Amino acid sequence: MVAKPEVKTKYVDYLIKELELKKHYLLHLKTIFIGGGTPTALGEDLFEKLLKYLNEFIDLNVLEEFSVEANPNDISLSMAKLMKKYNVNRVSLGVQGLHPEKLKILGRTHNEEDVINALKNLKKAKITNINADIIYGVGKETFKEIKYDLDLLIKHGVKHISAYSLILEDKTILKKLYDEKKFFLYDEDEEGKLYKKIIAHLKKKNFAHYEISNFSKKGYESIHNLVYWDNKNYIGVGPSASYYIGNIRYTNVRNLKKYYQGIDSGNLEYAQTVELTKSDMMSEELIMGLRKIKGINLNQFEAKYEISVFNAFPIIKNLMKMEVLAIKDNHLFIPEDKLYLSNEVLVNFI
Repeated sequence: MVAKPEVKTKYVDYLIKELELKKHYLLHLKTIFIGGGTPTALGEDLFEKLLKYLNEFIDLNVLEEFSVEANPNDISLSMAKLMKKYNVNRVSLGVQGLHPEKLKILGRTHNEEDVINALKNLKKAKITNINADIIYGVGKETFKEIKYDLDLLIKHGVKHISAYSLILEDKTILKKLYDEKKFFLYDEDEEGKLYKKIIAHLKKKNFAHYEISNFSKKGYESIHNLVYWDNKNYIGVGPSASYYIGNIRYTNVRNLKKYYQGIDSGNLEYAQTVELTKSDMMSEELIMGLRKIKGINLNQFEAKYEISVFNAFPIIKNLMKMEVLAIKDNHLFIPEDKLYLSNEVLVNFI
């Protein structure tokens, strides 16, 4: 976070004010995820201010999972110990890669040594549930290079890996560099082959593939992220935060001035509120649930929506004939060898 100290302080103060407004939602939390960028970049004093506030009215000891997102070069030993002090039990590191050329393309400021030091510091603080985000298919990288990254992360104790292909968004520096031919991306077929090699290699390392982009050692699946994939309700705070309560999806306004004004008035400013119909909720159930490798429990779907998934979405039978959907143990799922086509499958339920 590149901002003056007073700007950061005001930001944290208003996060706490928004938490105050939403106190009634926070009494029975099972998980907390502090992310949306690099919260550890706030610095230890401000970050502790936020953690201390949470600790005052939430019993952090009973949380099933308390995750924090961080850049590798923010994880000093003192920062790791601070998180442990407030019962943070999972850290998600934005590693993305270890090779200098790739990191330069992605605009990352850390290097391999920073990643290793971060992992060592977390281990010293007795935080052992660690995720590493990686991005694949950037530039001319080979699977050999990706394998090196994966093996080094696993060697240093990473229990969970999230592997994503690079998505270029309009009006970003990366998109500009790509348009200027400063780097290249794999084509879809080659990217699919790379993805399959990553799956096969992580399986050899005893990582379970439990969601399209996510792999974990047994017992280290992300409990918080499964809330999204199981299409359950969750609360969010902060500018641009999205959350889902009842049948309404909310997105906080991004503009800081409007965000602060809304909190001061006690009436939060939203960029968007969407009331979902039963049809919308069923669509989201499939779009999110089919990201999981085991897929969707057919009995649970019918009990929840009082209609079978086949009657709700007749197209499923055609997709099964095309062998991009299958059923096993009463679960509808995308077969592993078709996962690289997941976007083409899921678009049928929008």
